[in-house]
Amino acid sequence: MILQSISIPSVVERHNLPLINVSGAAENNIQLYEGGDGYLIGNLALQHGHAPYRNINSSPADLDYQLLAKAGLFLAGQGKSAEIVLTTGFPYTTYEIFKQLATNFFTPRDIFIEYNGDTFSTNEHRRMQITVRHIDIVPEILGCIDAIRKGPVSEADDFFVVSLGYGTCETGLSINGGLVGRTCMSVAGLRYAVNNLHGELGRSHNLGMKNEHMINQSFQGGSIVVDRKKKDLTDIRRSQLVNYYKEVVSPTMKKTFTDSDFEKTNKLYLVGGGALYNDLADCFREEFEGILNVIIPPSPSSMASLGYALKSFQRCGSTDESVGLDIGNAYTVVSKLSHPEQVNQL
Repeated sequence: MILQSISIPSVVERHNLPLINVSGAAENNIQLYEGGDGYLIGNLALQHGHAPYRNINSSPADLDYQLLAKAGLFLAGQGKSAEIVLTTGFPYTTYEIFKQLATNFFTPRDIFIEYNGDTFSTNEHRRMQITVRHIDIVPEILGCIDAIRKGPVSEADDFFVVSLGYGTCETGLSINGGLVGRTCMSVAGLRYAVNNLHGELGRSHNLGMKNEHMINQSFQGGSIVVDRKKKDLTDIRRSQLVNYYKEVVSPTMKKTFTDSDFEKTNKLYLVGGGALYNDLADCFREEFEGILNVIIPPSPSSMASLGYALKSFQRCGSTDESVGLDIGNAYTVVSKLSHPEQVNQL
């Protein structure tokens, strides 16, 4: 069994004009229709939109969440109608608030998705149907833990986990008996560093219509074009990541993890998009040198989605139907399970 994931930027923009000569992979060319309007999703919104957006920690009742959810289901079905068992989730801060709303959104079973089937020339409207046989909503940190324990890593020991997301950073201690609730904390995510960088740049440069999602893309890439000049961001990014760690992450862990917790394990897993920043990972290594082995698993930004897919498989036992969907503030990730001979299907 193989775990596979596709991610798209979690941004949308209303766009009703025809698209001409736009081609490429399906995940880069998603235009959905809702209420008579067209919406560019993900990479297509970044490439052809003016100011793509996504409300941070938006409700399942909000249009941007629903469009990103349908984009994920579109990718899961690859433009074809399908029947699935779905698991998704939310950070601890919003889990109880949004759980029922998400259940209500996915519960109709038959979800119809209207999309642009030919962005190259005809802009042909097509329709597909995803039948959700069962929906599970779980805390995001549990999805990450399931991926670490039941996925390719197959961790059997106790471990700390820190999920470094864009909207939230979450912590936990996983022991064989389950998650230690006392160690679960949810605080500001990487948005804290991105917005501080945004403010610093804005004091000396005209950023025009660049919103925080566009700044985040530059933050990830390490450079930005302002005033028709390319500016290297690696130094300022490093400074903001270190400040974020010192001002938000480290104080949270000092309040949350006790000395007795450190006696249970010598492992700390970093997951989420923030685990891809070496400058941030180094902060963890420096603080816990000699105490914890800091581990970054393969595809750390897909861990929640992979854990969701594994839970779906546990529910139905079918690799064809099991889908995990992580509608994050920076990226939306859809994961499926497949046999080796199906590896190219997602």
